[in-house]
Amino acid sequence: MITLVSAIGFAAAVVVSQVSQWSAMSPQHHQAFDPTSISLSGIYIAAVLLGALAVRSATAEYSTGMIRCTFTAMPGRRLVLAAKAATAAALAVPVALVCNVVGFGLGQQILAGTHLQVALSHPGVLQAIMFGAVAVSLVALIGVGLGGVIRHTAGSTTALAWMIIGSVTLGELLLPATFRQYLPGTAIQATVTVHRSAGLLTPGPATAVLGAYATIAMAAALIRVAHTDA
Repeated sequence: MITLVSAIGFAAAVVVSQVSQWSAMSPQHHQAFDPTSISLSGIYIAAVLLGALAVRSATAEYSTGMIRCTFTAMPGRRLVLAAKAATAAALAVPVALVCNVVGFGLGQQILAGTHLQVALSHPGVLQAIMFGAVAVSLVALIGVGLGGVIRHTAGSTTALAWMIIGSVTLGELLLPATFRQYLPGTAIQATVTVHRSAGLLTPGPATAVLGAYATIAMAAALIRVAHTDA
């Protein structure tokens, strides 16, 4: 519930801010305006919160020492971590999907006042909603992977937040568009964008990039859990 309220509320606030500044924007900004992406901006909040929950699913038992009991009852350590990852990803998809659907609907209601709204049937909208939910589920897998490697809730959550939000900020400042489009935060943005621009992949490749990050994180966690004592 906290994720839903926070993500939808953030998206609505972003849309309201854009509407209030519309008359002061340049023609270039008007042309590049993406009603879908703006309405789905809550995806970042959903990714951080659900990613943090996924981190905790991997680290909580390490902090209490209960992981030893878990591994005693279930000697297949990799299976334990894989089950945690599958659960986190399965939870993330429907929650993120609800956030996207409600956020989009609310955003378009706000944009209707300035006749900037688009319909659900508009080309690319359903794709953005679906790919955005998949992106959040991949972030959840990254969270489990980071938790399995770092094994500390605060450290893993901070690392995940930097990957999602910090990569967008630092990428804009330090990297050309050719490189920053492969950063995780930028890839998340690309999954919910309908109007393409420089520095953004299309949704399919962007999802593949996030999948690569999730694969690397989970592989590292599986290697560590199999070869390191709890």
